[in-house]
Parts: sequence; C-alpha cells; structure tokens
Amino acid sequence: MKVTKITAESQRVPLGKPTRIPLTDPKPTGPNAVELVTVQLETDAGHTGLGFSYVLGPGASAIRSLIETELAPLVLGEDPRDTEKLFAKVEGHFRAAGFAGLAARAYSALDIALWDIKAKAAALPLFQLLGGARTASGFFVSDLGLGGRDSAEVVKAAKPLMKQGATGVRIEIGGGDVQADAERVREISDGLGDDAWVGVAADGRFDLGTAQALAHFFEDIGIDWFEDPIPAADEIGYAKLAGLMETPLAVGSGFGSREAFFRVIRAGQVRTIRPDVCRLGGITPFLKVAAVAEAFHVAVSPVRMPEVSVHLACGLSVVPHVDSVSWFKDVFAGGPKIEGGKLVPSAEPGLGLMLK
Repeated sequence: MKVTKITAESQRVPLGKPTRIPLTDPKPTGPNAVELVTVQLETDAGHTGLGFSYVLGPGASAIRSLIETELAPLVLGEDPRDTEKLFAKVEGHFRAAGFAGLAARAYSALDIALWDIKAKAAALPLFQLLGGARTASGFFVSDLGLGGRDSAEVVKAAKPLMKQGATGVRIEIGGGDVQADAERVREISDGLGDDAWVGVAADGRFDLGTAQALAHFFEDIGIDWFEDPIPAADEIGYAKLAGLMETPLAVGSGFGSREAFFRVIRAGQVRTIRPDVCRLGGITPFLKVAAVAEAFHVAVSPVRMPEVSVHLACGLSVVPHVDSVSWFKDVFAGGPKIEGGKLVPSAEPGLGLMLK
C-alpha cells in the first residue's frame, strides 16, 4: 500500500460559535478563534486517512505550506503503515532547522492521518489498534473556563455537562490580576460543588513566588491540579513547587519535544504530564512519551483534541481521561459521543471521523 495523494485545507473556526469563517477573512483571529488545518491522504489500496492540526491564533497558512512543499514529498509513495519510519524520516529532514514548532504541528496532521489509515487497514477502531485498554473514558471540559470568561457563566454552562458525566472543568488563569484569578477559581469551584473536579492552568504565566501563593490558596479550596504555573524552563522552580505544594502538578502543555517530557518524568516532580499531540508532531511521538511516563507511574493527559484523545484514553491504560472541547463539532462528523456518563470513541475503523 502506498500514499498516492495528499490534500490540505485550512479554515478559521470561531470559538463557541456554530459558523465557520474562511481563512481568507481579513479580520484578525485573536483568542476567539482556532485556525484548523485538515489533511486527507489517499492510497492505492482505497483507504483514505483524515488528520488535522490547529493553532490558537495565526499560523495555519504556514502549516499548510509546510505540508504541501516540504512534507508531502517525504510521504508520497510510502507505505502509510510505516509510521515509525516516516516519523524518523521527517524528523531527520528538519534536523538542521529544528523539528519543534511549525514543522511538528504540520507533520502531526499527516501522522494522525497515517494512523487513521493504519487502523482502517487493520479493520479496527484506532483505540483497539493502540491496545484497547477500555471502551469508554471519563472526561473533563476545558473550553468553558477560558481566560476571562465570567465565573457564573462557566458554572451555568458546566452543570448540564456534568449531569451528562463530565467530572468537572479546567480553568485558565493568568490575565494579569492575580487576586481576580484566585477569586474566579474560588467562585467556579464553589458553584460546581465539592464533588466536581477542578483543574487550573496558567500556561507558565507566573513567577515562582506568585505560583507558590496560588498553590497554597488552591490547597485550601480543594483544587485538583495546578497546570504549568511557571515557565517550562524553570526546572529548579518546579522542583521547589513540587516539594512545597499538596495540589498535584500537571506539566507540559507547552512542551515541544519528547526530551522535555523525559526530563520532567525522570525528575519525579509531577504526577501528570500534558502532551499536546499537535505540538509534539502526532500520535507517533506521543506514544513514546506515554511509554516512558508509564514506566515511571506518571499519568498522561493529552491536551484537548478529544477526536483523537478519546482513542488514546481508551487505547492506553496510562491515559486516565479525556480533555474535551467542542471546537470542531461543526467540522467533523462521527467523533466521540457521551454515553452512560463516559466519552465513547467511534466503533468504525480508524478515527471514525469525516469532514462535514
């Protein structure tokens, strides 16, 4: 089986709105939209693979250009089932310029499409090809607590989802007013109740002293994890935080390499790592990170992308839940569904996704 054709398309998807805007729209993207790149791979065996990558902000045009000019020639004519070979080939191609960054985001779309074909060729849903650890996964919601969103609005939107099975919400903070951030987290936590899971994510926006103060506050109100409180490069700071705080640390949503995760895992400072499949370069490097994490008894919680993450959570025992967002519900058909209080992947071969 050989890859015979690669087609890439890009579009802008407004957050929280049912309509899509063409990427050629002159309005700036800002934080209110996601730029999405979809890729379709065709083969001489009749199998077609669908993959995608995204950025919160501009960059889709550059990703699409990399796919069409640099990556497509490396994948065309190859067997799509050779995911390890192709990943090594692409990473080697970008060795001089560096694979992390846009090249990894661009290849992630292709790698996801390759795994889609690989599972289809085996006549299995992707989660079963990956190991079939479970048939459904718990999930939390992270598109409700985006930075700046009113706490009462978050609680109102979250409660119906929690009745369907969501364990809770992930809240983004770091808008510049630390006191307002703390109060917003407290209001959401109180509004959801004691049984709700609440995670807080800072994207490395705080210094060590501020992060320590917030960590103590979060311990008092029962927050379940503090994600990326300080810059990723501050390894000494993370070691200090891990020794002082009881709230579990989650780290890695901004990591662009496997090696960054390996260092954190081996240091033994965190209980959960947060790899972003798109930022890492696809499912293939994600699996390498997950294998090391499992060896060190560290949980793996993929960043967003429930269309892919539900297969990772149901395929691998080291992935305990899905980080769910509804950004692409009007882009894809056949994605995960909530059944019996859990998120359930499609039973169709591959990802079970189609473009609407």
